[in-house]
Amino acid sequence: MILFAAIKLPPRTTKRLVKEQKGVSGARWSDADKLHITLGYFGEVDDDRAEILDEELARKPLPSLEIELRGAGHFGKAEPHAIWIGVAPNPALTRLHEHCKNAARRAGIQMEKRLYRPHVTLAYLKPFSPIDRIISFEKRLADFETLPFLVDEFFLFSSHRKVNGPNIYRMEASYPLIGRAE
Repeated sequence: MILFAAIKLPPRTTKRLVKEQKGVSGARWSDADKLHITLGYFGEVDDDRAEILDEELARKPLPSLEIELRGAGHFGKAEPHAIWIGVAPNPALTRLHEHCKNAARRAGIQMEKRLYRPHVTLAYLKPFSPIDRIISFEKRLADFETLPFLVDEFFLFSSHRKVNGPNIYRMEASYPLIGRAE
């Protein structure tokens, strides 16, 4: 099964993001229940390694943190393939990502080596989506900001492919973030 660790967004933030999902033809906007901040993408994982990963993610509770969303952009230089809302720089979020990477390593799971750029994927783009509409969207949301919101747990999700339409996500486990960082 395909696994990833993520933070769910508060309902108020999700509603605000859904209202912004417009104005780009060729965009397949993410459903509200799929909006999240990925902490670690583990890829295809067998049941035994998934069980070890679960134990490793739960092993050391980390403190809660606050996150702010800020700005917009897209992935794909030559051919844009996704539109995102950014996450303000946050050392506590980086530590949580590192926790997920270390848990994967201890479980024998090779994670992708890409630089961690926390974001919320708003849409996946069809080939040849109009770049002028993408740029217009980014300009409209250049000053997008949320108030800080508390994150007191994160989740392990499985992703199941469908023949047509978006993947189905299922929550496999939750991990509390205890107390506040000093």
